[in-house]
Order: sequence, then C-alpha cells, then structure tokens
Amino acid sequence: MAANKEPIRYDKDYSTKYDGVYFRYSKKRRYNGKPDKSYKIRYRVNGRSKNERIGWQSDGITAEFARNIRAQRIVSIQHGDDLPDSKKLTFGEAAKRYFEDHATKKSIKEDIYRYNDLKHLDAVEISKITISDLKKVHQVMRDRGVKHVTYIKVEEFYNKVVKYASEINLIKQQTPLKIPSIPRSYDKVTEIYTDEMLENYIAVIKAYPYRVVSDIVEFILLTGMRRSEPLKLKWSDYNELESHVIIRDAKSGRDEKKVLSSESKAIIERQKGKTSVYIFEHDGEAVRAQYLSYHSRRMADMAGIPHNYRPLHSLRHNYGTRMAMQGTPAIVIKEALNHKNLETTQRYLDVASSQLQEHIDKVENGMRTNKIRVDINLKKVQVKGKND
Repeated sequence: MAANKEPIRYDKDYSTKYDGVYFRYSKKRRYNGKPDKSYKIRYRVNGRSKNERIGWQSDGITAEFARNIRAQRIVSIQHGDDLPDSKKLTFGEAAKRYFEDHATKKSIKEDIYRYNDLKHLDAVEISKITISDLKKVHQVMRDRGVKHVTYIKVEEFYNKVVKYASEINLIKQQTPLKIPSIPRSYDKVTEIYTDEMLENYIAVIKAYPYRVVSDIVEFILLTGMRRSEPLKLKWSDYNELESHVIIRDAKSGRDEKKVLSSESKAIIERQKGKTSVYIFEHDGEAVRAQYLSYHSRRMADMAGIPHNYRPLHSLRHNYGTRMAMQGTPAIVIKEALNHKNLETTQRYLDVASSQLQEHIDKVENGMRTNKIRVDINLKKVQVKGKND
C-alpha cells in the first residue's frame, strides 16, 4: 500500500537493475517535480572499492549510461590503462567533491564556513600542501584575533576532505597534517564539577532574576541536553502522560526521545500559561541562543565556575560523568546523551584521576576486607579440624 511506502532517504545509495550502478536522491535539486537523481558507479581498483560519480538525471544521465561508463572503466583496469581521475588532485577539486557528496549533512554549513579560510589552497595539489601552508592559515587567523580552537576546526576540515578523497580512491592515503606546536589538551578535558561547585551554580540558578534563562540552564543540568535542544522544543513535542519530549532534527540527524525526570518535567510544567508555541519563550518568541549564552556566562561567573568551563556544555559533561560514576552502563549513557556511537560517549566519560583513584581504593579496601574474612574463616576451619 502507498501508506507503507518507505520515505526517501537522501543519504542512501539506491541500487539499480545494473550491477555496480547506484543513485542518490538530491535534497535540493528537482527534476520533473521529483527529487533529482545523482548516478554513481562502483568498481574495484587494486583490490579497493572505488566510487565514481557520473552525473545528474536532469543532465541526461541514465542508469544505462552509467553502466556503460562502468564497463569502460573495468576494461581500462584490465588493460592497465590510466583512469581519467588518476591525475593529481587539487584541494579545490577534493573540496568540491566532498561538498557534492555531503550536501545533506547536518553540519555542512559549518564545513562551508571553515572552508573559507582554506580557499587560497584550491589550486594547489594536495600532495604539495605541507604543514607550512597550514601554519600560514593559522597565522592569518591569529592576526584576526581567532582562537586556537577555531583554527583546529579548520585544520580538521582540511584533513576530513583529504581523507574522503582517499576513501573514494581519488588519491592515495595521506598522512593528516597537524601543526605540532598548537595546544590541543582541551580536546580531552571533561569539565567535572565538584559538589561544592555544583551547589554554588544551583544557588545562582535559583536566585537569578531572568527566570526563563535560569529555567533553561537548570533544565540542561537535569537532562544533559545540548544548548540548542531546549530552545526548539514546542508544546507539541511534550508528552505529559509519558513524561518525555521529542527533540526534532537532533544532531544525530533524526528525531530523538528524551525521558524526563520529575524535576525536569516540573520545569516544563511551570512554563504553562507563560508561552504559546515554544516551551521556553522570551518576548513571545523562541529564546535566542545568543541571549541564553550571555546570561549563562554571567551565571557561571557569579557562581565562581572556572572561566575555561563552558557554561552550558559543561553541564552536559557533568550529567554524563555523574551517570558513569554511579555505574550506569555506557550504552545507557549513550542513549541518554543521544550519541551516534559509543566512541563519542567515551569522550564524555573522562573521570578526574582523583575520583577514579577514590573508587579504585574502595575496590581495594573491599577486596582487603574480603581477604581478612577469608583468612578468619580458614583459621576457623583449621582449628575445627584439629579439634576433630
């Protein structure tokens, strides 16, 4: 039945009746009133699978045409001929292909923004780009007052483009380029709150005069949500009976269900009568991220939270870390934080060495206590044996 028809997925390779010929639907391009199709072929070169994009249906490309191109490629490989794309690849060509193949990616806008600092490398062959080139990029960004962390995002994007070009066999595998002198320790830091820090923060939250902001900050503290997620919650996303909300178009690329505790549910309940469309509103519209960021920074400063702690995301770290300290299984934490994979969850579960040591000591003390009990019981058995 038509009602059960699978919805179109823009990140999926659909097979055709021809071996090695696939297509993807375009999220933006239309042809004859329907999503345009981008045809691609797949074959093997030196034991590795290679993907090659052929073109759009709107440009006259068909599955049969793609099949013929694939047949030509296979013949060329068998005769040892060079393939058309075996030329030396420039960064601009690699970036263009990356953007074409990732047009539906949720973070594509961020990638485009980072690409702006690398456009002067467009005409340079990837094999000729060195750390010196990235140092120049870094220096230009520093001259603009940009922080190290922003440059590292640009550097990561560069390596991501090159890696993708390698994965689809446009170039040989390349060693990632990283400027060694740039500090990266913050990448591995988990912002852990002591009980005292948390008490101070909560006290400020409770007393802060801008109530909608304090409610959102407390809601993030209790749910571990990302900053943007409470801001887009609508009343239609709230299920009071089952105590959960639906996070629409989450970072995972899909809608996510978030189960609410009694306290986080109470925060939503007290917004009733104050807002109309969105659960959290300011002046009749959804709370803006900049407004929330400004006030959350003030609140963190008032509570004496270290300035290198992110006022909101650190609460998400705290949420995940405390779940881990209570022995919550990693798979449960993954679902609670709506992570795509356990590897991401692991980053959030870094535990301060002092806390880890404390738990190790408890385990050791428990083992020592059990050993004493065993020794006593053994002595009792020995004494009983002698008396017998």
